[in-house]
Amino acid sequence: MKKLLLVAAISLFSSALFAQLASPISIGIHGGLVSTKADTDISGIKDKADNGMMLGAFARINLNKWYIQPELNYVSRKSTLEYMGGSADIKTKSIDIPVLLGYKIIKLPVIKVRAFAGPVASFSIDDNFKDFVTDGVNDFSPKVKDAVWNAKVGAGIDVWKLTFDVDYEFGLTDVSSEFLKKNKMFNVTLGFRLL
Repeated sequence: MKKLLLVAAISLFSSALFAQLASPISIGIHGGLVSTKADTDISGIKDKADNGMMLGAFARINLNKWYIQPELNYVSRKSTLEYMGGSADIKTKSIDIPVLLGYKIIKLPVIKVRAFAGPVASFSIDDNFKDFVTDGVNDFSPKVKDAVWNAKVGAGIDVWKLTFDVDYEFGLTDVSSEFLKKNKMFNVTLGFRLL
């Protein structure tokens, strides 16, 4: 009986020690769809959302029910501007760095439901403007800024190591110094926690 109690006590102590030593940081990868709508200030031009994609990695610093989640993402965005007599496609590629503050609304051993918000720094690495108006001399394609600020709010669910997030991202600064204003984006991502 004493041996059984000793084994139980050692097991409980080991479990408590392991729980204390367990890292509060999770690391994972994720990817998904990005629906972007460009905004303009010119009358007669209609903006239409189009789908792009996102691939990236995240680290989640868990602080009980709260967490901080920095990310590093490659994002390819597409949108269309329609005007009288034609349309123009806008394609941009960027490296985005969100830093999100989240709260676990439901925290069970296998399932967690989360809400989050935070700023996003977006650095342009490529842009393509197809079928923009030109008069043969002047090119009226907008010049995209090297860096813009966005913000996002969203919700997610974790099941075991899988993560599923839905968020709305909106521009805090204009995309270009010409007629392209703040982007509006709807993102759906699926991820996997590696650690």
